[in-house]
Amino acid sequence: MLKLVGAATVLLAAGLLGMKKYNDLNERRRNLCIVRDGAQKIENTLRCMCAPLYECFLSGGSFFEKAAVAMTDGLMPSEAVREARRSIGVFTKEDKEIIERFADGLCAQDASGQMANLSLFIKELDINIEHAQNDVNTKGTLFVKGSILAAAALVLIII
Repeated sequence: MLKLVGAATVLLAAGLLGMKKYNDLNERRRNLCIVRDGAQKIENTLRCMCAPLYECFLSGGSFFEKAAVAMTDGLMPSEAVREARRSIGVFTKEDKEIIERFADGLCAQDASGQMANLSLFIKELDINIEHAQNDVNTKGTLFVKGSILAAAALVLIII
């Protein structure tokens, strides 16, 4: 009886571990989509109204709202975007580099420079979102199924 309880516990723990890894991959994809949607809103606002970055960031979603708040605290736009990036922990090194390049491009003096920076940022995010979706589909499935299969093998050894 004790072996059955142990086997069930091992299977459950492995399944939960696999689901946690799957959810982390999915969370990365979701956050990239949120940042991309915000960047698209900012680009539209700049295109239509040529508003200051602070006002554009306020309408850009949660990621850019954090940057706007940091800008009100006295940070430059590039530093504010870096600060907002630090608040999200699921980004990969490549995602962080894309955001860093975008932050470096915020020093453009005119709206057309900001638009070019945003267009490049959105294109890079689209590529990373596609990679993140592939990771969810391949690695995420592997994490879930692999953890359950590994647990099943361990259960067979236990029993």
